Amino acid sequence: MENSAKWSKERFDAELEKGYNDMLNGRVTPWNDVYAKLSKAISEINNGAPVVDAEKFIKGLMI
Repeated sequence: MENSAKWSKERFDAELEKGYNDMLNGRVTPWNDVYAKLSKAISEINNGAPVVDAEKFIKGLMI
């Protein structure tokens, strides 16, 4: 995953603007959906799933 602390001010501002526009236009994921997916990933880790698989699953949520 990219480290946003290393972004230029212009890049950071553009990413904030994109997120704001997504929110205004209804392109959001409801919190309860995110929570359910994260809970599933945590449960899989607790039940012995390889951490690499769980990390890949969580990163997929951020796309």
